[in-house]
Amino acid sequence: MKKRFAALSRISWFSIKSSLRLRVLLASSILLLVSLILVMLSVMASFESAQFGAIRKELAADANVLLTAAHIENGELIMPDKLPDEKFNQVESPVLGIVYDVSGSPIWRSRSTLDEVIHYVPDNDGEITEFDLSSDPAGKYFFYDIDVSLDGVPLIFVTLTPATEYFDVLNSFRRSLMIWLLFTGLGMLLMVWLCMQWSLHPIRQLTCNLREIEAGSSDSLKGEFPRELSKLTAALNQLLNNERSQRERYRDAMADLAHSLKTPLAVLQTVQQSEYLQQQSGESSLPDKDSIVEEQVQRMNQIISYQLQRAVTRQKGLVKNHINVQQLIERITRTLSKVYQHKDVQLDTRVERGCVFAGEEQDLMEIMGNLLENAYKLCLQHVRVSVATSEDQVDKGYLELIIEDDGPGVPVDRRKDILKRGVRADSRTQGQGIGLAIAMEIIDSYEGLLTIEDSELGGALFRIKLYS
Repeated sequence: MKKRFAALSRISWFSIKSSLRLRVLLASSILLLVSLILVMLSVMASFESAQFGAIRKELAADANVLLTAAHIENGELIMPDKLPDEKFNQVESPVLGIVYDVSGSPIWRSRSTLDEVIHYVPDNDGEITEFDLSSDPAGKYFFYDIDVSLDGVPLIFVTLTPATEYFDVLNSFRRSLMIWLLFTGLGMLLMVWLCMQWSLHPIRQLTCNLREIEAGSSDSLKGEFPRELSKLTAALNQLLNNERSQRERYRDAMADLAHSLKTPLAVLQTVQQSEYLQQQSGESSLPDKDSIVEEQVQRMNQIISYQLQRAVTRQKGLVKNHINVQQLIERITRTLSKVYQHKDVQLDTRVERGCVFAGEEQDLMEIMGNLLENAYKLCLQHVRVSVATSEDQVDKGYLELIIEDDGPGVPVDRRKDILKRGVRADSRTQGQGIGLAIAMEIIDSYEGLLTIEDSELGGALFRIKLYS
């Protein structure tokens, strides 16, 4: 039995730990229970204090009635047969009146005490008035006594009332209070549950969206979410988009790689077959076989390098690195200056102070490396690089990079075409026409823009906007 109870306890605790709804409900229930207990204790204390005050006030007024009616003749207490207050004249009245001498012996009792057995003995402690709850063998009484001296005779006037009615009222009030607080607690718990259901609706909506994505019926988180969840949903959508784009990019890259390798492999296969046939016929080997093989191997190496580079192009991630743009441009231009030192390129760099790129360093390296290499390759003598930060019409900040040269420029009708894979702006220069395509893919992954314009230097101007 103990093992079964322990197992059930572990299951229940695990259910609470694994459910946010149960956690909130349990925490709210505990808080509500503690609050109701404190409310009950406070109300009961206030009620008891009010009852004590009312009884004290009533007994004090009754004692004043006795004191007013009393007088001394020949050193003895004289009380009228009938007191002004009828409560003392009725046998079954709950208000009792007794007068004691200084030794504590009763010398007068009201008519209402005739059927009562009272063992109360006043405490002559020097206090003029005293009020308290006295435990009597016959029951509990509230008493109020006044120590006075009438015409030199010390007397103690005491009024009493049974505490039975007080405790009956107190118990009845406590039961009513507990019942009302119980219903109030259940009602508040119901309201907490309803509020919790309403508050957790966005999380249930998020869960449903995730299940739809798992089932393949949706490709992103859709709907309006509270401000506290908007960043989470945006990050999840970004991760989903990145994962989907990465998967598509790998698939496309592998398909392109397989298709691109068909031609050089076919050439090598043809050379091998020709070599085999010539050996069988006793003829000499192909004189240019080595150059053909070397050429095809180099081509295959270029194709593989490009496809691998394209396949691992990273998307904008959740963790943003802050790359110093000026230092990166200096590294690239130092290398290019050595490669194109025969052209004596004059570089004009205008980088706004403190410009940083929020992303992967290799991504910015690919973008600036490809565009700067094209500028160095096609320029006559001048290359200008400008970097600044700005904001668009909706106050969205972005990093603007401008690369200009004094080369032949790009005709307007070819500006869209050269961004496509395999298309080159100048067919007279060496290259495969994939540099701008790679840069464009990276820029798209950052939701950026690339535009081609005419430069003041006379050549092309490439303007890149990368949003942070």
